[in-house]
Amino acid sequence: MSFIHERRARNSRLLSRITIINLLRFFWVVLVIWCEFGVFFYSLSDCKWPDKELREAGSTEKPTRVLLISDPQLPNPRRSGISWFGYGASSTRYLRKGWSVVTRLHPHAVVWLGDVFASGRYVTSEDEYENYVNEFKGIFTMDKSVPNYFVPGNGDVGLGESSTFSKNARKYFTEYFGPVNQEIDLAGHRLIFIDAPGLVDEDYRRHGMGKQYETWTPAVGGPIEFIASVAIKASSSPIILFSHIPLSRPASTSCGPLREKGSIRASAGYGYQNMLGKETTRFVLHMLRPAAVFSGDNRDYCNMTHHLPAADPNILAKTSVREVTVKSFSPSKHIRRPGFQLLSLIPPDSAVSPHGSTFADAACLLPDTFRIFSSIYLPALVLTAIVLLYFDASPDRHRRRFSTVSPISTSRSRPSSPPPGPESAIWTNWSPRMSSGPTSPAVPLPPSVTVRVPSAKEIFTFRALSSTPGSPHDSPLLSPIPLFHAGHEDEMNPAHYPSQHHSEDVHEAPSFLPSPSARRSERKWSWSWSFVFRGRRRRITIALPTLEEMKRFSVSDISDGMSRGKQRGMLWRLGGDGMSVALPAVVTWALIGWLFF
Repeated sequence: MSFIHERRARNSRLLSRITIINLLRFFWVVLVIWCEFGVFFYSLSDCKWPDKELREAGSTEKPTRVLLISDPQLPNPRRSGISWFGYGASSTRYLRKGWSVVTRLHPHAVVWLGDVFASGRYVTSEDEYENYVNEFKGIFTMDKSVPNYFVPGNGDVGLGESSTFSKNARKYFTEYFGPVNQEIDLAGHRLIFIDAPGLVDEDYRRHGMGKQYETWTPAVGGPIEFIASVAIKASSSPIILFSHIPLSRPASTSCGPLREKGSIRASAGYGYQNMLGKETTRFVLHMLRPAAVFSGDNRDYCNMTHHLPAADPNILAKTSVREVTVKSFSPSKHIRRPGFQLLSLIPPDSAVSPHGSTFADAACLLPDTFRIFSSIYLPALVLTAIVLLYFDASPDRHRRRFSTVSPISTSRSRPSSPPPGPESAIWTNWSPRMSSGPTSPAVPLPPSVTVRVPSAKEIFTFRALSSTPGSPHDSPLLSPIPLFHAGHEDEMNPAHYPSQHHSEDVHEAPSFLPSPSARRSERKWSWSWSFVFRGRRRRITIALPTLEEMKRFSVSDISDGMSRGKQRGMLWRLGGDGMSVALPAVVTWALIGWLFF
């Protein structure tokens, strides 16, 4: 029936090896597009400006939106080198993709909370620093109408004394990014940016001389002098403080549910300090009495409340202040998901209540690269390897399984003509008992097969003959196949089968497979265990593979007479198919990254 043939041929094409490989290619291209680029856009689905909180408070003023970025820690291209697969290169690609997504939020201003550079404090040459800055501007592109404000971090200007730190680090930072201490008026608020590393250094000098802040003579142009100058200004505008290093707090202070693990604890070492000192924190809060504090440096998120020092009892003032430590924008071993902070401001005179909030903030998260690898890439890689291994382990078996079946004629107009025989007497399950008339192979027999035509009273048979050693026409037949002549159905009785004495025209086929004892003798070591399970004796045998089996698994072997040329070993086939599947995905990844990021 022709429709059976067409259906089998169609199923064969759908399940063919080339179809599966093309499906895997398409699957990996889609997977790479999603995991490398789509997840960044998807992460913004839950990231919204907190304007709703201000509108719910009764404000009708359009908020001013400020984007807070902490610890981008851009690697120095001259020190980290040019590499597509190193940590510096992967971190830079992550920053590019993250920033291209964040800019779609269209902020009105951007505040950088320190550690803009990963190794800015080590740069001693101004030319190298300028190249470093150009690299930063090439990644973090922004509309010129959007102002950017920078807070120095210990990775930018250094902290403490070290011969490896550049003496001009603070000078270079001021030249390219602005003052290390500055005050900005934005949306009726006073934004105060302080040099936290410089504050720690001056605090060490003050403490070394045994003086209190009240009796300490501040360094000219230093952070303590700047804080004192801000405090003496008479202004009713709320102050929002920005510092790279978080303020001091007890070790048991909780950081809230958005923190991944642990809390911020007091610690100091080469070129870093986890938080400001207790006296310094008390001095800053007492002098500035900020409405909110935003800090960085710790990499992880933290939300906690400080108690403000007692003020003039005649003045109604706040007794607590909230500090938010913003998550790192760059990937780090300390956190799974980087992030950033959104801050919305409205002028205080537009607030419905004089004590109502004039600002609101929200935390946003970027994709987790480790989870993408472990939960998506790794299972997909294992699944792909299993599929390729299944199709490459025995390509001949799949070629036979999905081979085209010859159509069967159902016409009755010519009863005398016998129906066509099987496509091959070797690989099909056809037997003479299924035939109603004389049949023969539909294709010419290989030259290694000899057929003797018997007389009318004889049964004709053909047997497989092994070709000469080394010949490429080794027959795959494992046993002789009897064929019965028309009109001799009674001869199908086993009693009429030929005896052990064959005519001289028929040659006995040699044994193609070694006996079990011979196979066991080839193995150098084996272990066997017999046991009884459900009333039957069973045996488990573990044996080392033979040298021939190992060669067949890893290297090329000579194919049989019906194949073309040579077949590659399984490892070669698996590696080639793996490269064939991965190449379109790699090209897509490189092309999209080059065009859009």
